Amino acid sequence: MKRLATLFILTILVTTAGFAKPKHKDLSGNIAIKGELTKEYQQSPAGTPVIIRRVVKMNNPGENSDNIYYAVEVNGIQETIPSDEMGIIAISAPETDREFWQQIYLKNHLYEYFNDRGYKHKLRQEIDEECLDYLDKLNEIAYQDDYITSYVQGIFSKLNATTIDSNRGESLNIRIIQSSEPDAFMLPNGSMVISTGLLCTLDSEDELAAVIACELGHFVLDHQVNNIYRAERRAKRAAFWADVFATTASAALDVAYWDDNEDAVSLVADIGAIASLLSIPATDRLGMKYKTSQEISSDRLARQLLAFKGYNPDGIASALGKIIGYYNLHQRNKDIPRYGSIGNLQKRIEKAGESHSLSARPYLRTTSDVVSFNASMNYANKRYKETARLIRKNIDNRLATDNDYIILVKAEMALSNTEEVNNRCLAMLDKAQEMAGTSPNLDIYKQKILLLMRMNKQAQAADILKEYITLLSAYEGQGIEGTEKEWTNKEIGWANQMLDRISRI
Repeated sequence: MKRLATLFILTILVTTAGFAKPKHKDLSGNIAIKGELTKEYQQSPAGTPVIIRRVVKMNNPGENSDNIYYAVEVNGIQETIPSDEMGIIAISAPETDREFWQQIYLKNHLYEYFNDRGYKHKLRQEIDEECLDYLDKLNEIAYQDDYITSYVQGIFSKLNATTIDSNRGESLNIRIIQSSEPDAFMLPNGSMVISTGLLCTLDSEDELAAVIACELGHFVLDHQVNNIYRAERRAKRAAFWADVFATTASAALDVAYWDDNEDAVSLVADIGAIASLLSIPATDRLGMKYKTSQEISSDRLARQLLAFKGYNPDGIASALGKIIGYYNLHQRNKDIPRYGSIGNLQKRIEKAGESHSLSARPYLRTTSDVVSFNASMNYANKRYKETARLIRKNIDNRLATDNDYIILVKAEMALSNTEEVNNRCLAMLDKAQEMAGTSPNLDIYKQKILLLMRMNKQAQAADILKEYITLLSAYEGQGIEGTEKEWTNKEIGWANQMLDRISRI
């Protein structure tokens, strides 16, 4: 009798404007989640279409515990179903973003979670201030490429719901940073950070979408804020935040490399500065040290999101496998930023689905310039083996440019000085010159001069030096000014000195 009275009251509340009584609380607002009955219910046969309209919390008189009920429309009639009986409804595949995210909230009990925990708006505001301070520091290692940023932003926007929850005011956005590490993490204020190292490690858009979806899953499930809240309960706020960014340092952006598309100098970051800015303590204090259960639930949500958006859900396992490959190659098994350890990644793969490797040429072509950039960054930081490995990826994928071959030659010459290696480098410079065609690449000439001098082929070096001086003089004659003119004069002076030295040998 008590249950019938409860259902009667709830039905009245659902069909009116109410829920005004304090003992009855609307958790979800108006929702519309479609499904069908899996068996007969209240004289409605199995297969009957239903629409879940609300999630409601009731404190039944005489009972200490709160109860969750679902207001469900069956054949146009309002029914109320207790949460423990919701197994009688099979939820239909979502057709819109709104339906998808409502289903995520329902299946993951997020309506109940936010009702119990609250949205903690003050804490979120404080966290946002810390995140903005951190992002301001990350600007020092920002990757400046509008095309790549737009490409990654497009994937992020496709996966991201415009409004996940009107009570959450975070502004979702994406940042790309310079880093050799295959890094990706989502700050609790909605800022997604992706490294150039991750873009180089992956081989398909399905994999990149998978990594983004996994991080977005943590955000939707509120893992970061929940972790921060729990940590703050164990320490005073001032003590908690005191040393969050103590290890960060200013990046020394003082190394240049020749851009592939124009004669301009681009800045690459110092590896030490990157490691400092991405230090584990700094990011972990922002709630991104996840428990295994959080990783698994986020990956599960990500698979659903990827399938809904037309991506391959197995991209998760494929991406994680390649991240493992990166760290195995560099002989690192523990203390891996953002992932904990190889063991943690392997556990996630076991839960994530098929682990076959994915690859797609459109993605490889789109990110080939990022591979070149990371190779240049590693070369500037004297990581010659990693430089060569990255350039060979472009070569193996038939996407290498003339500048890629120059970078590889520089790395090979830094690593070895044998007849075999020198001849191979000379052949690569000839290949680069062939690719440059009628647009002379001055860097090819200079590198060939240095290589021929190393090989004791002074006569050939002298011939190339004369060509180099002619090209530099023609370039100077175009009326260049400023730093370009200074560089040209410096190079002409260097070439004449080399010619003089050769004449005295």
